[in-house]
Amino acid sequence: MSDIYKYLRSSFSGEEKKENEHDMDVFKISRELAEDYNIINEGDFVPYDMDMADAVFSAAIELLTTTGVYCTDTGRSIQVNNEEVLQALGTPNALEIGRFKERIEVVRRCVMDSQAPVIIGGPMGGKISEKDYLNIHISSASEPIVQGIYGGSLQTFNEDPIKFDSPEEMFVSFEEARLERLATKVAGREGLTLIGPSTPTVSQAYMLVSSNELYTKNDVHKTHQLENLKTNFETFYRAIFHQGNGNNYFSDQCPVLGEKHIESPEALAIIDVAETIQSRLVTGANLHASGAVDSDTKSSSSKEIIWSSNMASLAISRNMNHCTGRYYRNLAGCCTDMMFYETAAQAIGDTVCGREMLIGPLGGGSKGTDMSTGLESRFMGEVSRMALNLDLAEANEVIEMLYSKYEDRLSDAPHGKDFESCYTVNSKYEMKPDQQYMELYSKIIGEIDEYYRNMF
Repeated sequence: MSDIYKYLRSSFSGEEKKENEHDMDVFKISRELAEDYNIINEGDFVPYDMDMADAVFSAAIELLTTTGVYCTDTGRSIQVNNEEVLQALGTPNALEIGRFKERIEVVRRCVMDSQAPVIIGGPMGGKISEKDYLNIHISSASEPIVQGIYGGSLQTFNEDPIKFDSPEEMFVSFEEARLERLATKVAGREGLTLIGPSTPTVSQAYMLVSSNELYTKNDVHKTHQLENLKTNFETFYRAIFHQGNGNNYFSDQCPVLGEKHIESPEALAIIDVAETIQSRLVTGANLHASGAVDSDTKSSSSKEIIWSSNMASLAISRNMNHCTGRYYRNLAGCCTDMMFYETAAQAIGDTVCGREMLIGPLGGGSKGTDMSTGLESRFMGEVSRMALNLDLAEANEVIEMLYSKYEDRLSDAPHGKDFESCYTVNSKYEMKPDQQYMELYSKIIGEIDEYYRNMF
């Protein structure tokens, strides 16, 4: 708690500047550091050069200590020094999640680790209707390979638009958590960890669901940070509350690559790592989730995003004792081959590059409603386990094959189907993917398996 207090106090006394000036500094300095440290994206999906990965980490420290962390509520920069960073890097950060028979340890992974990543299913903040909210979460909780649920974001409450920044968020947050917990019980997996909640914007609504019945100490509560090395009072409110109550909690950031944002995948990798270090220092979080996206597609499945995310994962796993997860935001909708290919390309890279947790996937470019199913999460987990025996070069080859299957469709991805059109639901205790969906799933799994057999 003393560290959070120190950084909070620094937000009152640090250098005063405008937010856009801070953003420009982050973009400019990250670009210069990529050049200074000779960080080059050579066109692969999985980087091979471990010296370059270490250089990305060193550049991230320099970026963080140069720009600081900007607090939007005070208009000042929180200063971070090298000694604080180095002290945080070596501190063990054990994380156990879930309860009862669903309790698991999130094990620190290294590059080409034989231990599988933790699979977190669910809509991960995506738009979910009231009508299908419970069933969508049951579909993920019912998959044995899924080890936690990241909840979706309700689009209405009592069929009316939600009034954000109002006390109504308290009711929405309570309803969301209640339905997510019910989903784990219906699936026969009471104690399965919940991550979230997703809908609220105010700290009171997050704190409301922290209880023994809803989001417990062994679930993973959300403490969001702003992109481009920024934070705000809402982040401090939640971090102080969760740390003071002994809760597991995570921070997340979703940096954007493209015009008017981060200029290059090399700079993005540096910023991604710097934000992970920021997470550990400023919030004291147990876990950091990254969700870098392309500005044109708003997805995480483009070649540049895959490379930069894999490079960041290599840098972190080699140099920092901190658990990380990654969001999968796909362009295509559910029940399409492209959705499966996008997921596979990302899951293979994250698995071989040392990521601890895979989260999602969410389809439809995060725009559609109910674009999440348990079968998509099952696929993510199965493909991850299939990749455990790959080295970096082999993983790059497989991802290249998968990317070729959807590269030409990035500008016009298939809309696919929503949950209700993909699953046969007789009751909340009896639901399954329809035949066409299962056939497509089996076909893509078979393609990947055959490619592996031909490789070896």
